[in-house]
Amino acid sequence: MLRVSLAGSLRDEQLDPLPDELLAGFRKSGTLPLIFRVRLGERDAVAEAIRLIQDPKAKADERLLFARAMGEVAEPTAVPALLAAAQEAGPDDLRRASLASLSSYDQEEIGAKVATLLPRVSGDVRTAAFTLLASRAKWSLRLLDAVQGGKVKVADVPDDVATRLRASAEPQVADLAARVLPVKAPVAAEFQKRIDEVTAILKEGPGNPYAGEATFTARCANCHKLFFKGGNVGPDLTQYQRDNLPTMLLSIVNPSAEIREGYQYYLVQTTDDRVLSGFFVDRDNQITVLRGLEGENITLRASQIKAIKPTGQSLMPTGLLDGLGDQQLRDFFAYLRITQPITK
Repeated sequence: MLRVSLAGSLRDEQLDPLPDELLAGFRKSGTLPLIFRVRLGERDAVAEAIRLIQDPKAKADERLLFARAMGEVAEPTAVPALLAAAQEAGPDDLRRASLASLSSYDQEEIGAKVATLLPRVSGDVRTAAFTLLASRAKWSLRLLDAVQGGKVKVADVPDDVATRLRASAEPQVADLAARVLPVKAPVAAEFQKRIDEVTAILKEGPGNPYAGEATFTARCANCHKLFFKGGNVGPDLTQYQRDNLPTMLLSIVNPSAEIREGYQYYLVQTTDDRVLSGFFVDRDNQITVLRGLEGENITLRASQIKAIKPTGQSLMPTGLLDGLGDQQLRDFFAYLRITQPITK
């Protein structure tokens, strides 16, 4: 499960949970790398990690690794460094990881600063900001105030986040979310109508997969991988039934109709009053690793989990095809159905 070599080679991947017994064994041997000393809570190691997060001249993969580690260690002195990294004009993966780690803390300033950041970010960084604000009731109110005040568009709020807010155990959050973010509930007939419309459009002519790649990059690649391109939030599409158009259309138009095994969407309530969402990357009797829409892993010990609730919904939003013209749709599906990579 370990994705970083014991010689100290740091990569931009996330660390999977390491058993406490194994960590203690490394510590006893005197050969423990800095990242593991951080995870053991050694004060000088934590201070050095925070310094590296704040240093724009430090190696990018080190900054990313330690930003992620701060979400597990939950060291309050790391908050200013994580907020600064989230707001700097730096790599998106560092900003996203910093926002994900900040959910482990409960300072009021976090919600205030991230709420003001929302209108200035885009893509998966914005998704991470939404996810963070939805994780705690007091921050959720700031998000909803921004939506109500027109600083954030209703259409920009991810379905996953809106679902969490409407289901909040805090009445003030749930009531405001119900008014500001009313539930979208298309009926099955509407889904089928849209599937029939797209099917007819695709039959009208051929598509250009090279043109369709741009649509995939903009609308799918943050979550899904096709061959070697894309993210790892949702299923890898490479081995998916992409030659079966009806199945693919149903998955895109109504993603909750059939959720692939391992990608069930859960709401997780923690003992420190967070509400998190995502699917389980790993889970045993000690550790649960949850991956949300922003693509970051959150590691929780069994003692940190108060309740887990499956929602029966997919993390993938509906309306993925909205706004695409007829030829764009043909190009997009031509790209989705390629049998080998077409670009490097």
